[in-house]
Amino acid sequence: MKHIIHYTLRADGPEGEIIEATVPEEPFAFSGGSEEVLDELEAAVTAAEIGDQFDLLVPFDKAYGPEMEGAFAVLPKAQFVDDDGFDESVMAEGEVVVMRDDEGEEVHGVVIHVGEEEVEVDFNHPLAGIDLHFSVQVMAREEA
Repeated sequence: MKHIIHYTLRADGPEGEIIEATVPEEPFAFSGGSEEVLDELEAAVTAAEIGDQFDLLVPFDKAYGPEMEGAFAVLPKAQFVDDDGFDESVMAEGEVVVMRDDEGEEVHGVVIHVGEEEVEVDFNHPLAGIDLHFSVQVMAREEA
């Protein structure tokens, strides 16, 4: 079953900062059981009727977990130098970098500081440690 919803996602409660939002003219669609959305959100949408509106608070431990101290890394700036040198635009604070872990898996990090010799990167999920508040309207359902 494909669920079609309009939603606003806020950090830490109904008055929190908006993280993302759809507009009714361009709703979000996801397939049930596809792991595209958090389990709690999928369960609430599945239980609701078409046209229903509801609020849902998903605590961080049921969303993306706590922010972990060990997910920060200070890496030598030389690690990011190629034939063209150090790319300041790619390695600026707030930029997302893609690296590989020891098993060769892709990991995404956010640059949080660029120093003279080192770059500090946060490998936590961007929503780690944040309670997620959804305001949802179920727009439609379609057979997958």
